[in-house]
Amino acid sequence: MIKHWYFTSDIHGELNRLYSIEYSLKIKGFNTNECGVIILGDVGFNYFLDHRDRNLKKKFMKNCGYTIYCLKGNHEARPRQIEGMKKKYDTEVCGYVYYEEEYPNIKYFLDMTGSTYTINGYKFLTIGGAYSVDKFYRLQQGWNWFADEQLSKGEMSYIENKTVGNIFDFVLTHTCPLSWQPTDLFLNAVNQDLVDNSMEKWLEEIKDKISWKVWLFGHYHDDRLVQPGVEMLYNDLVEMEYFVDTYIKKTKEISPFYNFDPKYKE
Repeated sequence: MIKHWYFTSDIHGELNRLYSIEYSLKIKGFNTNECGVIILGDVGFNYFLDHRDRNLKKKFMKNCGYTIYCLKGNHEARPRQIEGMKKKYDTEVCGYVYYEEEYPNIKYFLDMTGSTYTINGYKFLTIGGAYSVDKFYRLQQGWNWFADEQLSKGEMSYIENKTVGNIFDFVLTHTCPLSWQPTDLFLNAVNQDLVDNSMEKWLEEIKDKISWKVWLFGHYHDDRLVQPGVEMLYNDLVEMEYFVDTYIKKTKEISPFYNFDPKYKE
């Protein structure tokens, strides 16, 4: 049973980050088998679609005891497209997830469907996907790019129809509503006129059509408080109870447990 929940984002297949999370949880005094880490996209487990992905998953399973729950980002395939992927009901999150039998500690929220989950009694909405600003560079280099990295218009409509008017404690997305975009982090080399921000525009509408208390996202490779209840995550590892106590219960503001990223080597 998972007793301790954490959030981080954009691992991009970096084993040292996965190992440092294991080390940080142990320093905290936890049995890592009782810990769950929710990654807000781009975990990097399903990017190469060959033996390199399998090797990464095997090394994680061998060296880390915690369980990962992955939101889909833009630098990875949709989980259901991975050969051998299965779907099951997960009592830890009170909802269906994808998983591979060989890697039981790696689970994926249902991709791109706006799935809802209940974790420790709190209601979550999950929405994956984003546009890759490095799309053309990756294509020029012969690297993987996933044409269905974003929500389709049909998927947006489906999610909107089933969520509008609902109340959520947490909303987890990979990218963010348009008004929260960190424009200071935009790459100078990227022509913003060519960037497809249809998902950000759609999320801008969604955020005003549902009720929520905490909204977390990744994608932009920085850690910052956007506004009370809204945080962008990257390297930081933040305990769920920090958000619960600060923005949901509002009993007190506690210090978040940030990952201090020790120089832990494979």
